[in-house]
Amino acid sequence: MAVFNSKQISFNPHNCINLKKPFPRLCRNCIINCPHGALSETKEIFRERCTECGLCMAVCPSDGFLDKDLERLGRHLFASPQIIINCPMAEPLGYEIACLGMLDQDAWTSLMLLANSKEVRIITGDCGDCEDKQACSVSVGYLKELLKAQFQLPQMKIEIRPDRNNVNPEGSKNNNKMSLRAEGKQRIKSILSFMTPEEDSNIPKTRQWLMLALQNNPSNKIPFKALKAKDDCTGCGVCSKICPQEALKMMTKDDKIRLVYEPLKCVHCLRCVDICGTESLIFENMKLSYKFMTGKILLCEKTTNNNK
Repeated sequence: MAVFNSKQISFNPHNCINLKKPFPRLCRNCIINCPHGALSETKEIFRERCTECGLCMAVCPSDGFLDKDLERLGRHLFASPQIIINCPMAEPLGYEIACLGMLDQDAWTSLMLLANSKEVRIITGDCGDCEDKQACSVSVGYLKELLKAQFQLPQMKIEIRPDRNNVNPEGSKNNNKMSLRAEGKQRIKSILSFMTPEEDSNIPKTRQWLMLALQNNPSNKIPFKALKAKDDCTGCGVCSKICPQEALKMMTKDDKIRLVYEPLKCVHCLRCVDICGTESLIFENMKLSYKFMTGKILLCEKTTNNNK
């Protein structure tokens, strides 16, 4: 399958869970959530509709869609002594990204952890009339979920500071905002024109950020929806066979079969929950440290002779 490119966002079929392993219920998060109807059923990006808001990236569980700037942004987050991120409609005070809509829950969690050791500021413009306000709203929703989970690091600041340098004196406020946003995107594209799409990866880029940030804060625990198995789990292993990320594995030793879960690889696609005939698998909010996030968790153990 070809790699479909927008101007800045690309679709990598090798990272899409639909193509990693077959499953009756296909993931359509990107298509359903795209506010501009810019994606076909085959994930082709309609250039004339795509605004590069990045929402397809935020809702994709496995890096099927990637922004060309993501690798460079990650280096900035960890190498810079302070983190100031602004959208194109905000005052140009820091590292400019195409839209906050590209930030998923792992990205927000990474920023919160990084705020333990350096200044972190997120600067936005007036999103009220922005064509990508829906994407930004979904992204901020991930942040609100973290706050509900009582994961609060007040050092990170979010500021609304519209760029006042290009205010139209005749009052064409909305047209000016759209022009400002277009100019900001054009600046980013000129910088990234030489870059190629990201390589294939089984661990999403923002999950890699999260692990690096958590490794630097080993005593911290982050809220994470982790998989659990009820006592009536039969250990049939069907869930491990259809997991596109290989986050579930069946292991046999002596007379025991074990279902083992690796949180690092889990992207919450819910396939395991959907396929479980006994409805024994559930996701629950937990707080995990770096050790548990990168380790292996025993979910179920049964004897091979009687499967009980």
